[in-house]
Amino acid sequence: MEPLIREVPRLANVTKDISVTTQLRQELRSNGFAIIRGLLTPQEAKSLRPVVRRSLKANGRYLYGGKFQLHAMYTTEEVARFLTSDVILARLKEITDPLEVVLTGECDLMINTTSSWHNDVPHHPRCKDGSIFADDTFRVYKIAFYLQDQGDDSPATLKVRPRSHLKGVVESLPARGLGVKAGDAIIFDVRIEHAGQMPTFVDRSLRRFCELAARPLHLDAQKAFTLSRAILRRIAFTQDRVAVFMTFGPAEEQTYSYADEGRLRHPGTRGTLSTEVLAQLSRTTYNRP
Repeated sequence: MEPLIREVPRLANVTKDISVTTQLRQELRSNGFAIIRGLLTPQEAKSLRPVVRRSLKANGRYLYGGKFQLHAMYTTEEVARFLTSDVILARLKEITDPLEVVLTGECDLMINTTSSWHNDVPHHPRCKDGSIFADDTFRVYKIAFYLQDQGDDSPATLKVRPRSHLKGVVESLPARGLGVKAGDAIIFDVRIEHAGQMPTFVDRSLRRFCELAARPLHLDAQKAFTLSRAILRRIAFTQDRVAVFMTFGPAEEQTYSYADEGRLRHPGTRGTLSTEVLAQLSRTTYNRP
């Protein structure tokens, strides 16, 4: 099987730009997010789009006007090989160094879903008393690849509230859109408040109509909403919004605790990684998801 992305030297031979790595870590600690420009080539991002679409067609759930798939690296070999490639793991290691990288096993695919403002820790026990936001040693992140160009002001762009990962400790900054080119990677703290494509008035009205019609017509409301919305997108010649997410952190208790909570929330949704992917993780000494 041909690799989706180019090969790079093994981690021991990767030359690091210390100033860039330091800035990356500082942005994550201070603002809760950072953008790595050009981590993939545009062609590599383009090659991944049909892989994600096929995986979602086979395994995705209808949700929020699109389709969503949990733990995709266990079901789709190309996604697993992509996310465990040297070119990606090398950048993750720069963030967690001197500790090894832990992949929590959370790897999500999505297409055309809508979302409101949220963070990714509401299930965590320490979210209830707010202590998780006051902990400046907490370092669990997601890496996100949006596989199409998205401008700062595009409705499809990921939006964040900088510094909201430390709410109660520092004041959050106004929300901003994170414009990216296909191939850029966004790293963000799982505690930060963020939103994807916000539902429009038409989206909200259509979803409400599908929910009302679902019971008497014996329909799946989420599926009906997604398929109806897809028709409207095609009529308007709107490009599909496709993304890949993976959660990681350093090899320390905070990361393992977050991974354990994720397993409790979604039991029985994982499989096994291929021999080739496990060998890659073993060669690079990364902890297995």
